[in-house]
Amino acid sequence: MLGPKAPWAEDAYDPAVFAEVAPLVQTRITVLGEVPMYVDFLFLDEPAEDEAAWAKAMKPGAADVLASARGELAAAEWNTDALKAAVEAAGAAHGLKLAKSQAPVRVAVTGRTVGLPLFESLEVLGRERVLARVDAALARLAAA
Repeated sequence: MLGPKAPWAEDAYDPAVFAEVAPLVQTRITVLGEVPMYVDFLFLDEPAEDEAAWAKAMKPGAADVLASARGELAAAEWNTDALKAAVEAAGAAHGLKLAKSQAPVRVAVTGRTVGLPLFESLEVLGRERVLARVDAALARLAAA
């Protein structure tokens, strides 16, 4: 018997991308049914819509942090350490520690407050898609 259908189009799935994150997924899940919620952001055109996650992460000041993060990420080398430093620098510019500055970035990019390690996720998703999602979150915040 087949399990539930994945929440992404069949042709959007990239086994090489999944292979890259599979070791990270293994550390987070307890049952296989949890896998899609940890990886869907990689295979969907837009991140999942989770209004509770959005409300939790997009508090006043989030747009400023996201705008700074976008600038830092656009200029960063595209590897885990540089991406972490970029988000850390964006937060520091607003007097925030990494835990607070990464929340809006995580929700903008993945749609959720919980997931795979953020910087590895950003690296795998790629610069163009990360920046497009941050831009979309900034536009949504500006329209609110």
